[in-house]
Amino acid sequence: MGSTLRTLGVTHPNLGDKTAQRYFSGRLNNRVRESSRERIITSISETLAASIFVIAPDEEAQEFSDSSWLAAVLNWHAATWDRFRAFLQPRVMRVYPDHLALVWRAYFRLAAIDLALRAAAHIHIAGASADALQFLLWVSVDHRGQYLNRKRREAGVSLSTLAESARVSDNTVEAWVYEGARPSDDNLASVTRALVPTADPDQCDRLLREFRKLYWTSDVAGILSELIGPESANEIVSRMHRYASLLYGIIDDKMDAAVRWNVLGSLATLGAHSEFSEALLAALVPNEPDSEWKEDLRAAAGNWTRRVLAVNLGVHRAEEDVLIADTNGRVLQGWDVSNPERYDHYRRSGELQLQGRIYEAIAELEEAVKLDPLDPVNHFTLGSVKGDIGVKQGDAELVKEGLEACWLAASLDPAWILPWAEIGFILLESGRPREAVEHLRAAGPERRPLDTRFYGALGAALRELGQYEESLKAFESSLELNPEDAPVAAGAAIVAALAGDKAKLTRYRRIARHLGSPEDLDLRLELAKAFRASMPPATDIESRQGLGMAVLDASLQLNPSDATLYLYRARLHFLKEDDDRALSDLDEAIRLDPDNAGAFLIRGTIHGFLKQYHRVVSDMTEALRIGPKDALALYHRGMAHAELDNLDLAETDLNEAIRLDPGNADAYRVRGDCCRYKGEFDPAIADFEAAIEIDPENSWSYRGRGAAYRMKGEFERAISDYGEALRIDPRDFYALRFRGDAHLANGDYDRAVSDCEAALSISGPDEVAYFCMAKANLFNGNLEQAMRDFDSAVQCNPSSGRALYGRALARELTGDSEGAERDYNSARVLGYDDPE
Repeated sequence: MGSTLRTLGVTHPNLGDKTAQRYFSGRLNNRVRESSRERIITSISETLAASIFVIAPDEEAQEFSDSSWLAAVLNWHAATWDRFRAFLQPRVMRVYPDHLALVWRAYFRLAAIDLALRAAAHIHIAGASADALQFLLWVSVDHRGQYLNRKRREAGVSLSTLAESARVSDNTVEAWVYEGARPSDDNLASVTRALVPTADPDQCDRLLREFRKLYWTSDVAGILSELIGPESANEIVSRMHRYASLLYGIIDDKMDAAVRWNVLGSLATLGAHSEFSEALLAALVPNEPDSEWKEDLRAAAGNWTRRVLAVNLGVHRAEEDVLIADTNGRVLQGWDVSNPERYDHYRRSGELQLQGRIYEAIAELEEAVKLDPLDPVNHFTLGSVKGDIGVKQGDAELVKEGLEACWLAASLDPAWILPWAEIGFILLESGRPREAVEHLRAAGPERRPLDTRFYGALGAALRELGQYEESLKAFESSLELNPEDAPVAAGAAIVAALAGDKAKLTRYRRIARHLGSPEDLDLRLELAKAFRASMPPATDIESRQGLGMAVLDASLQLNPSDATLYLYRARLHFLKEDDDRALSDLDEAIRLDPDNAGAFLIRGTIHGFLKQYHRVVSDMTEALRIGPKDALALYHRGMAHAELDNLDLAETDLNEAIRLDPGNADAYRVRGDCCRYKGEFDPAIADFEAAIEIDPENSWSYRGRGAAYRMKGEFERAISDYGEALRIDPRDFYALRFRGDAHLANGDYDRAVSDCEAALSISGPDEVAYFCMAKANLFNGNLEQAMRDFDSAVQCNPSSGRALYGRALARELTGDSEGAERDYNSARVLGYDDPE
């Protein structure tokens, strides 16, 4: 979808943010929330509808033909694709990389059949004839040029006339007609007017929509060709045309007029999942000569996508076994992998795991690690298997080895959340839930997006600690990312029972049963209810931030000397933004356990939010006394030193933090600011560039680099970076204000004023913006306005010597010598005198 949008030039504010880019990245583990996916697809649909991609319907058919209809179509396919990915991901090791294209092709076959149903229904609803499907015959880069040429000949218009109408060269028109080049939207409009002799607006509008639909669809077909090959793509498009044309007639012949409207609406919205589709597709089966397509037509009922893909996986798996036997177990040289021998051991380990031969699987993975020690996937898989078997057999050494392997995977790929989540699971399953929660919550911003495995681990660990409200939220976040995870649905039901939430208990128990819940779910639910009934009573739960807090309160009444309980209650207070109570609990936790590094780290973080930087330094120093290699504590202490202008101390801490955790973009940003404040602009720029490489969608990095360029005198680069910061965060008034200053230094006074005005509209009164705007107006000769701006700067900060001096200069230039002398004297008293 992301590739299609780029090719079609579809733009929308919601399609450029980090969530959309994550969704479009194509990585299997980059899932986004269902609500985010729907927001993205709604934006796409609105843009396509506004671009006349959706045919204008009859008034009575409005609900099926506007952007909401298109959004329904795209949402169905997006949800189906997500389910397909969830189904395929754990099985992908069973398919050779070269054979994955065959699986994608199977999905596109299903999409073609589904779209043919929807197209036939939609054309009926729009009141169009079957001729409206003819454009599908011309869907390719070559054929669309032929179609344009055909329309030109029918209208009796020469190539030169087309060129004159569009105001382009003859060569450009020849490229449209003979090479399939795509005209711009404006050129298409000009061409359409030239091809309609009467210049009838309705006829022009219809032909323009037809052309746009043809060019956009052929672009999509081009992308499809790259994925599955041009022959397969052409076959899919031609069959879609054939099926839609046949179905258009079948709908007329087979459906009673009285029920036609509901049937068409259901088909247009649900496609092959409509209850009416089976009879229609069955009518196509007798005339289908291709056995694979015939099978897909028969699979319309039930879990269509999963059934067909399962068949494909099974077929290709059998083919691979034959290939391995033919090569005596050696790897085929044609595999599209970076290290084929390593991949062979990795794939073999997966097969052994499925057969229950775990120690043999571990041996295969260890061979894979030896062959490619820098591949994080090898270390993660080895750590996961060792940790699991170590927990089950009570082998502490194997658990330790599993954790070490997962840590190595997390270090090799700091942005990959899966090994981080696996560490949490291993800690939890080895009886260390508190460590698991601490570890999982320490996932920094560089480890994003958080996935379903992460939330599942966090939910299970919080449940073990009795923090049911937070546990349920974590399980719900996991289910939102993967609605078909039966164990997570069961976990959510159990936590709902513990929390006494009857509505959610009913909901998640039903979902878990539907997905195939564990056999002992009902027994576990009964135990959860019994546990809740026997819990110590906690008074006034509603006013005390939920059941999790009440459980901790009750536990502390029984164990008033448990420092860990104070620490976790402090975290709950902190999450509820009750800093005073959080600090009180942390003070008590530290009194009871002076060597608890986590308590110092959290207390120092809260002090940072309160801008009490001396206390941050003190707390992080204590945390580092206990754990000298805590990169997070070093970063926070370095940031506090920077805020206190202890720049050398800040750099020392940040250097070590970056050495221990090279993926901490914030550490690079703060160190870049330190270098900039010291006048070391090139090292500052290098640090901001490192931060951008790790986290390219953070406006702070671009703003900091822009400031370094501005202070270095490279104003064009500064302006460019401030522009990037504003692309990410259009309300970043600092970027607007400083870009105004860069424009001022560059002699572009009008733009300087414009940026400062925009900054003031966001920030409110601000001395720096007023002062910059005043100078721009002064240099531009707008003396009265400059006077007002200097006056506003003085009102913001009456102790600003430079603002008083500027106002004095403006007054002098306007002839107010007496007022100018007063301001000059006031500026001098404040220590500001600039005779130049």
